Amino acid sequence: MRLPRASVAVALGSAVSLAAQALFSLLMLRAFTPEAVGSFAAIAQVAFFWMTLALAQSPLRLLADAHVPLVQARSQALRDTSMRLIALLPLAALATLMGGAPLAASLAWAGLLASLQAGWYIAQPVALRSGRPVYAACARALPPLCALLIAGATAWRLTDAGTPVLLASAAAGYAVGCLWLVHVGSHAPSDRHSPRLAHPLQRDSRSSTLRLLHTAADAATGAALLLVWQRVHGAAEAGLLAVLLRLLGMVPVVVHTAWAQVLLAQGRHWHGSPLWAGVAGAGLTGVLAMACAVLLSRGWLPAWEAAMPYLLPLTLWQAAACMHAACSHLPFQQGRAKAFSQAAIAFSGVQCLVLVAPPLLGAEPTAVQHAWALGTASCAGLLLWTAWTVRTCRAPALAADAPNQSGQT
Repeated sequence: MRLPRASVAVALGSAVSLAAQALFSLLMLRAFTPEAVGSFAAIAQVAFFWMTLALAQSPLRLLADAHVPLVQARSQALRDTSMRLIALLPLAALATLMGGAPLAASLAWAGLLASLQAGWYIAQPVALRSGRPVYAACARALPPLCALLIAGATAWRLTDAGTPVLLASAAAGYAVGCLWLVHVGSHAPSDRHSPRLAHPLQRDSRSSTLRLLHTAADAATGAALLLVWQRVHGAAEAGLLAVLLRLLGMVPVVVHTAWAQVLLAQGRHWHGSPLWAGVAGAGLTGVLAMACAVLLSRGWLPAWEAAMPYLLPLTLWQAAACMHAACSHLPFQQGRAKAFSQAAIAFSGVQCLVLVAPPLLGAEPTAVQHAWALGTASCAGLLLWTAWTVRTCRAPALAADAPNQSGQT
């Protein structure tokens, strides 16, 4: 299978970005005190959810609306995200207050991180739409690398490096990512060089409310997963689940960024089934899981041996996520973006139901049994969603999603 030219560069950039983020986590554990890491994690978590809700999937819309001139699409994404950042300020303040940290300083740092991280997330599709694969790869890889180098150098020079160092390093990395908003925007291709869409219906026809609901459902499910797991099975089991999901979840992220996003940015038709990209990602997920199993079985990671029973259900879940990620561009190319978000919200509801049903019904499954239930349900749901996407997108687009003859949506 011959990949789009930009896919290799974007895949490498995404892999470097994820590796740098993993090394940043290891650096925190080794060079900073638990108190400093805990304070940073609390502020960063508030900033992340603030930023995620404010974006409301603007990066995906920027890619799907490839017919909109790049500078115009970038300006609209920045304007809408900025307005939502301001509107969500009271919610962020409430979350910060619940964390127990000093409100003014913590909220200021969270606001800075949320704003800069949002800029970086918008800069990545801007760089991808520029038509320069190297720009897209660097926009993904360099910001985490800069944050890692700044934090590492500061921790090496200072013996009492604390939370401000971690916050400043993260902010500096995101600020580097925002540079692509200016650099790529100033060299954006002209309208006559915009991609000629092989799919004339390609667009993000979702309303702002639907995109916000989709984002909120994803964020709520991710937060509920760790909170419920910690409450029902304990902090140690929640840590095992979080680490493995973060590790195995890197592969679906790479499949989505290097495959689905590239096809959307180029507005091109792919001759052949996208499921091959999903199969490749699922295979890589299996290889990664087997490598983890070898490390655990040989006692090279004694503190994490309890994670072994989690490997198979989580691997099935993330392998199915690769299949879904490989087809996630199809609804946008066929004018079915609304149905895509509606299915995503329904899937999040199913995951939450499987997550909270046992404790609510008085059942007391072990952590491994609970993981099998969640992993099996997620795998089945994602595969059914993928099959529905492939089958549905072969038919003509729904009238509700397709633009009418007057050009309205």
